[in-house]
Amino acid sequence: MQLKKIAAAVAAGTLGFCGQGWALEPGVSPDIEIFVSGAGAQDNNLRRLFEELCVAGTLDTYFDNASPASPGALYTAIFCTLDSAKVPGLSVNNPKVLFHKRTAGAAAMGVNPVLDAQPIDQMAINNGNCTRTPPDQFFRCRISQPGDLAPVVSDAGISNPGPEIFWGTNTPDGVAPVNPGKVIERMEVKSGGSILFNVPVTRSLRDALQRAQIDSGELAPECETQDTEPCMPSLSKQQIASLFTGSIGKWSEFQVVSKNGGSAPLTTYAGAGDLSDDKVHLCRRADGAGVQAQANVTFLNYPCADGAPTPARTSNPLLGPVVLHAPSPGSMDLCLKDFNDGTNDSTFNPTGTKAWAIGIQSTERNVNLKWNYRSIKIDGVAPTLGNAARGHYQFWADVTYQWLKAAFNGPTGDKLKIIERLAADAGKPSILAKNNAAFVHPFGPAGYLATSVAGHPVPPDGVFDPNVPVSPYTRGPGGLSLDTCRVPVIDGRKPNRL
Repeated sequence: MQLKKIAAAVAAGTLGFCGQGWALEPGVSPDIEIFVSGAGAQDNNLRRLFEELCVAGTLDTYFDNASPASPGALYTAIFCTLDSAKVPGLSVNNPKVLFHKRTAGAAAMGVNPVLDAQPIDQMAINNGNCTRTPPDQFFRCRISQPGDLAPVVSDAGISNPGPEIFWGTNTPDGVAPVNPGKVIERMEVKSGGSILFNVPVTRSLRDALQRAQIDSGELAPECETQDTEPCMPSLSKQQIASLFTGSIGKWSEFQVVSKNGGSAPLTTYAGAGDLSDDKVHLCRRADGAGVQAQANVTFLNYPCADGAPTPARTSNPLLGPVVLHAPSPGSMDLCLKDFNDGTNDSTFNPTGTKAWAIGIQSTERNVNLKWNYRSIKIDGVAPTLGNAARGHYQFWADVTYQWLKAAFNGPTGDKLKIIERLAADAGKPSILAKNNAAFVHPFGPAGYLATSVAGHPVPPDGVFDPNVPVSPYTRGPGGLSLDTCRVPVIDGRKPNRL
């Protein structure tokens, strides 16, 4: 099925938009149609990139309405008149471009099926399935009935981390594992900067860790319940790895040594009514999620080393941990919140248990502290842009845009020119700084970094500037291809502050 036009039924007024203004008439066929799939953490950045290429006043946006409270969590589309002056060399002047983005299935959907030219479901908007009702400034699109989704081969994909890592347990259901050699042979892979991740914990666990680390002398007495960087509690990389592999099943297995030399289980520091189940609750992401793949590399060295431990995938009902598979960033928010509050909005907590949980999430989430979970330090280092740019904070992933080379039936012509422009702009410091302005936490600025290996200069004095957020660290130094298993090093002789 070709998604070549907005429904004629919409043009005829059957969806009831009489009297509303349109950027482009719904019945107008696009000149160019592009399908991209992959990492959801890139959706806001990608949308901003595409919108900057559009002629002002010509843009309409379409979001799936599978979750009315979170439209566009799985599929989006943008329809606008593209400004040819911003993408030189197009064969059509100011073409009408319909741009589709599939987020369902997470980062691996921007890698495995793209590499194998495997059709995957994309959201149709020619099935009478999209409506717009004031005050919405976008269309909500149904994806539950026949014809609402159609199998299409993605023209390009987006992932964080790079495409070569999506094999082994990083392979989602329904697609083949990636052959890293095939990536090098068949794909164009372009850097889109990097993204910071963290291992947030339920707020009640954060508070208990603060009390414990105040008692041990690691935090100041006034830090309890505070969200600032000096007051963030910390777990070590080895402790996190032990939790992620299921080697620690109960929080009482952590012993806290106080300043006076005594020791007690961590659960001693629980607040009243905070804990009805001592078992570790591990809110992990599904196989194929970029943040899960990067966590596997960062904390477990999986799949980079033979014999590397694998992440826990099943629960131990008696001894713990309890393992929950969150399919999206939004479901991760709910998973952590539910075990803190004893609720079940995620459906992971049907008994209303109050338990301490740990998860993995990108740092553009929960900036306003809406959800009852909090970020923590790793090895004593907070997840800020400056710490990552100085090489102190390690849990970050490369963002990549990839597509098949023309020799392997990849995109060509106008479609390729637009994709190349989006990929080239994705990691620009100016674009990332605009996005990062919305990601300033009480502990500091987080979000995205541009990379010097992509040609963006770092300040000559090595002082990090959030208005020009550039890191000198790379997993592809000296012209080498990106390798997520490679330890990041400074690209050439770049200035860097200790």
